[in-house]
Amino acid sequence: MPDLSASPRILYQLASPLHRTAGAEVVQRRAAMLRAWAPSAEVAINSPEAGPSAIESAADAAMVFPALREAAAGWAEKHDAVLIGCFSDPAVEALAQISGVPVIGPGEAGMLAAVQLGERFSVLSSDPTPPGLRRRIRGIGIEGSFVSEVTMGGSVADLNRNPDVHLPAIVKRARTCVAQGADVLVLGCFALSFIPGLPGKLSRALGVPVVNPVIAGLKAAEAAVLYSAGLSRPNVRSA
Repeated sequence: MPDLSASPRILYQLASPLHRTAGAEVVQRRAAMLRAWAPSAEVAINSPEAGPSAIESAADAAMVFPALREAAAGWAEKHDAVLIGCFSDPAVEALAQISGVPVIGPGEAGMLAAVQLGERFSVLSSDPTPPGLRRRIRGIGIEGSFVSEVTMGGSVADLNRNPDVHLPAIVKRARTCVAQGADVLVLGCFALSFIPGLPGKLSRALGVPVVNPVIAGLKAAEAAVLYSAGLSRPNVRSA
């Protein structure tokens, strides 16, 4: 079981080989941001060698489990919890079963945070984006609070490559969400989540809270370590 006298060890597991598609410096920049967002935890980051270049379809999401299955079997040796680096939360249940540690879906964590902050929320996504968001929201039980999913007009690669170019369109589409009745926005693409200062810029421009699901997921992972203290699970280290 986790050692509560030590900092929780959280792995941020990328769902695609970002070091290949965007460069090792992008991975390291994200690692620094993750550690700043969770200063009380030991946060590691891993970019897999295999897997889809981005999660933009149901087929891409289905490729995540086979790409991570072998690594997941060893997660419990070094990590107390794992956060999957994709808003679509691919394979979280299967990876939790294989690894024996809590595996957090940041999309779910972000949307649950949204319903704590307001009455109705919208999700800002890359284009294209995997289908089925409303079905996931229905499964979580918060469909009554969901307003819309609005795409930003740029792919994951586009947003990673030059996010500042897309900022005016992001603000414009976010205004559409507010006009539709959303009083909270959730960033539905992690290329958006790692644009420095974006939630604050959007919140100031629109006057509504903006949830970064990566931060929500990190906090959920830290909480999961506390919740699992004292529980016996296969493959989890002893205190």
